[in-house]
Amino acid sequence: MGKATTVLSYNRSLQIKRSISALAVTLLLTACGNNNAESEQEIIRTVRVETIAASKILAQRRFVGRVEALSTVDMSFQVGGRLKELSVQQGVVVPKGGLIAALDSADFILAEREMQAHYQFAQLDVTRKRNLAASNTIAKVMLDEAETAYKLRRIALDNARRNLSYTRITAPFDALITRRLTDNHTQVSPNQAVVRVQDVSTLKISINVPESLIKLVKRADQLAIEAIFPGKPEKRLSLHYVEHATEADAVAQTYEVVLAFNKLGDITVLPGMTVNVEIASPFSNGTSEITMPISGIDTDEQGNTRAWIFDPQSATVSPRAITVGPATSERVSVLSGLIGGEQIVSAGGHLLHDGMKVRRFTGF
Repeated sequence: MGKATTVLSYNRSLQIKRSISALAVTLLLTACGNNNAESEQEIIRTVRVETIAASKILAQRRFVGRVEALSTVDMSFQVGGRLKELSVQQGVVVPKGGLIAALDSADFILAEREMQAHYQFAQLDVTRKRNLAASNTIAKVMLDEAETAYKLRRIALDNARRNLSYTRITAPFDALITRRLTDNHTQVSPNQAVVRVQDVSTLKISINVPESLIKLVKRADQLAIEAIFPGKPEKRLSLHYVEHATEADAVAQTYEVVLAFNKLGDITVLPGMTVNVEIASPFSNGTSEITMPISGIDTDEQGNTRAWIFDPQSATVSPRAITVGPATSERVSVLSGLIGGEQIVSAGGHLLHDGMKVRRFTGF
């Protein structure tokens, strides 16, 4: 009995030791797990933060414009024939009234001479019959027929002379030859475009401005408007307001504004060139504009646009729904949701969650 009791006590002692060891291992693993969780919770992301500033609209704005001629016209003949003369060169300015193109006029000259002969005969005939009718030698109906024939011959002669004049195209203004649309010595049809010309006596620039600024065209004379050409930023040309469209573009919701040069100076300017237009204003219209970096824009699960607001007191971030407007290459206009003076995360919003602790990036 004594020996059996000793064995039983030994087994119980061994079981107790094993239980204590298992409990210690469990506590150790649990402690390690808690330490890992605490480590994960202690990870604080570093973010770039920007303070939002509200700027006065139109303190200075820059737009991209395109140079246009005062008018662009495709010149054509009103009669058909063989093109005999088209010696103008592209890029050359033909003075007003100068010859641009001419048809072979031989057939038209013959037609004009034929109508001239018919007209002269009708003129003699009506004069003779007027004298005869005065002495009651012929019936009045014969005089009426002669009068009618005379008038018709006169109309035919005028028509032949007009067609002869249509064989020449002259410059309606000091015309820049933009493009020849056909070759010399070819057969052309009536109203077939032969050459394209532009009136460059005045050059225009068209820009598109948002609806928030179109109201300021009423005070355009108070704006300082300058054209800046690529590659020559030091040379600026003054512009003045000409007109604007009163119907917004269906897609961009912008309005076209047409400007013109006050003086070209020594810069070569041609239609089709791209130019930057800078508009500076000595006044503001009482409204402010808020912009933020495009990289700071984030979307929620429903696809709604939002920004992350940084709270400097708690060093945490929280999302806020915003409405955005027109954008440039780097920044976007915020129409609602932000006010001046707030701090936002300028990048990496997709990595954040509400209430997350972050560290403000101050530099390397």
